[in-house]
Amino acid sequence: MKTLARTMSVLATFGAFTAFADDAGIAFPEGYRSWHHHRSTVNMTGHLPEGNVGIQHVYANAAAMEGLRTGRFADGATFVVDRFKYEDGGNSSLTQGARKVVAVMVRNAAKYPETGGWGFEAFKGGDPAQRVVKDGGKACFTCHAPYADNNFLFSRNDKP
Repeated sequence: MKTLARTMSVLATFGAFTAFADDAGIAFPEGYRSWHHHRSTVNMTGHLPEGNVGIQHVYANAAAMEGLRTGRFADGATFVVDRFKYEDGGNSSLTQGARKVVAVMVRNAAKYPETGGWGFEAFKGGDPAQRVVKDGGKACFTCHAPYADNNFLFSRNDKP
């Protein structure tokens, strides 16, 4: 369950979306909800870091899907994690609340060599103008680094 929950912490941009980024930044992934829905999870309180608590949906563009199938991720492979707060829905159920963040993880080996060839960005509340990543993705990569044997991804599902 923890591995599945960690899978949702993944994310990135590329493909069929409009860029809202400067030259150095990763674009907001317009249209990502029409990409392949890879999976959804609920990260309960106690999941570290606490900012990852919530309901999250992971989307993958075509290049990311190919990488999940083959184990080799070409530049442009992109994952997006759409994370929401959760609320007690009563009767032992959870309800999706307000959007917390849209997190993006994009493959570009030449541009992001210090973070395993992956670039990271996050947009607070899903707002393209509210970038969260301030350190070039180093803090994001800290959690991904232990998964070097899996292309720095939490997901090990080769049959999405």
